[in-house]
Amino acid sequence: MAAGTKIVFSFGNASGNTVNYSYNYGNAEASASTIKNCMNTMIANGSIFRNVPISIKGAKAVVTSETEFDLSD
Repeated sequence: MAAGTKIVFSFGNASGNTVNYSYNYGNAEASASTIKNCMNTMIANGSIFRNVPISIKGAKAVVTSETEFDLSD
């Protein structure tokens, strides 16, 4: 069985829309303060993004798992 975690950050932009950025290989046990610090850093350096984030809306860890089936007879 394989498993993976993706971290998804949701921001508000200048147009009032929600902008999501997701990152594979995230740490599902990251603390809320670590995530918030990362998101604030992304806002502070927002000029590197095409869709500049200006406010934090939320964040989540998406954990997926995979199981292979043995189909040989």
